[in-house]
Amino acid sequence: MSLKRRWYDDNHKAIEAFEILKKLDNESKRRLSKDLIEIVKQIKDLHKDEEEPELSLGIERVLGLYQQSVNERRWYDTNSDLKYAIKTMSTLPAEDFFNIMEGLSVSLND
Repeated sequence: MSLKRRWYDDNHKAIEAFEILKKLDNESKRRLSKDLIEIVKQIKDLHKDEEEPELSLGIERVLGLYQQSVNERRWYDTNSDLKYAIKTMSTLPAEDFFNIMEGLSVSLND
């Protein structure tokens, strides 16, 4: 039986990155959030030039964004900077999202 609750729960590096983020102090979360938002902007600029950008996030991701804004039950909802950064990141194509999470996992684990 699978306990998958979120669209990214099958990605080990994403789960690992979230666990590391959870342990950061609020100031580190704030600074990192600004960097993450800048990375997302750069990635979106790169995708602007693509002929056929991804049109749909998929139902799980759309529902996740909706539930985030309505319920605000996730641990990162308590930090408005990180909440915004994660929400912004989740609008990227899954491959880009997971690449960022893997980078976070590697860099913050050192």
